[in-house]
Amino acid sequence: MKAFQKAWATIFAAAVLLLALMSATVSAFVSFAAPQRHTPTMLFQTSDLYIYSIDGTLASMSEFKSKIAIRAALKIWPSLLSVVEELGMKPFDNSDGISDDYSWLIQKLGALSSITQQGDSPDVMLGVDEVLLTRLLLEEQLLDDGRSSGRGGKYGGKFHPGKSTSSSVGEKSKVGSRPLTVGEIYANWAELRYVTHNKYPFIKQSKGGKVTMSDPLPEIRRVLCALYSQADHETANWYPFASDILGNKNSNNVLLLGNEASLDLVLSSLQQLLGDTMQLSVTDSTRAWKKIKQQQVEDEHSLLIVVPDTDTEEPQSDLIHRIITSAASEQDSVNRNIYVAHGSLDVLKKCKDFLGEDPPILSNGLRKCIVASDTKTSATLFLPSWAKNVHPTQLNDAEMDPWLNIASEELLEELTSAVIV
Repeated sequence: MKAFQKAWATIFAAAVLLLALMSATVSAFVSFAAPQRHTPTMLFQTSDLYIYSIDGTLASMSEFKSKIAIRAALKIWPSLLSVVEELGMKPFDNSDGISDDYSWLIQKLGALSSITQQGDSPDVMLGVDEVLLTRLLLEEQLLDDGRSSGRGGKYGGKFHPGKSTSSSVGEKSKVGSRPLTVGEIYANWAELRYVTHNKYPFIKQSKGGKVTMSDPLPEIRRVLCALYSQADHETANWYPFASDILGNKNSNNVLLLGNEASLDLVLSSLQQLLGDTMQLSVTDSTRAWKKIKQQQVEDEHSLLIVVPDTDTEEPQSDLIHRIITSAASEQDSVNRNIYVAHGSLDVLKKCKDFLGEDPPILSNGLRKCIVASDTKTSATLFLPSWAKNVHPTQLNDAEMDPWLNIASEELLEELTSAVIV
């Protein structure tokens, strides 16, 4: 009997130990799978490097890009002028500034910036997709024949014209006659973009009267670049914390320019934001790491702006790749922590391709990627939770990705203002 009781006691103790081990394993898995939202205590090192996209991370360019897209669409497709006239809208630019008749269009473009401003290519960063979307939205509103114009409500009052000269205003909408909603465009943008791109070519008439039709994308790029060069009076809509982060002379900050065409706009905006407190330095991706290393050695920090090569259509992920791989190739014993905060989920996902197949480690509540096993260089990827061009579904996607982190404003400020050691 005593032997039987002793055996049961042994089995019970083993079962308790097994349950404890299983609980610890589950807790460890959960802590890895879901990033902790608390702000970790970080120590700043002079070798740490911070790489930021401007749009979404440090500033909101959504309204500016929407206005540029409208101007570009009206210039590329002159037939749109008759569309806006039929919708009862005044010219976009007049002596009093931008007409209020376009507020619904600007707001709708802004609400859909999570599809037009999400991507890795220079075209997306320039705003090509937003021009195509402008054409689609105006044509959709015209097909509506004024039925949704002038309607109030949370949605109708925001994303439809406030008035219309159409004789059918007030009639009950028919099935299939209403404009596509924001949600429908978001869910089907790939197909809608393809149709819009092919349905509305660039039409050019020669002096002899010959009409030719061609792919609108080259003309969209040309017109957008011209409009950017004329936008010297515009400025980026910086987030409140941007001046503290970029004005920190003890921090190695790098800004990634979306497209070379926006360089003058960014430089003038930074000058207004920082004044003469910070020196600005412009370079390309091939020389970026050399400049970063030189600043670290000489301890003379300037704000570095990396411009992509437009001729080779250099994507944002390639800019990041060059900097990180150059840092990892250094044959020294320096611990390098590279933090990348970008407003495009697509860019961050592309970065995973060159960070290796090994899963990231969990350090201070953050998912950190070891770039190479024989180096002391790590990369931490962040998607900003406050970015206006990031959709909630994209935040959820990033949260479930073991290689990515969701950054709050508090976390970003903590990382960049920590005590220097």
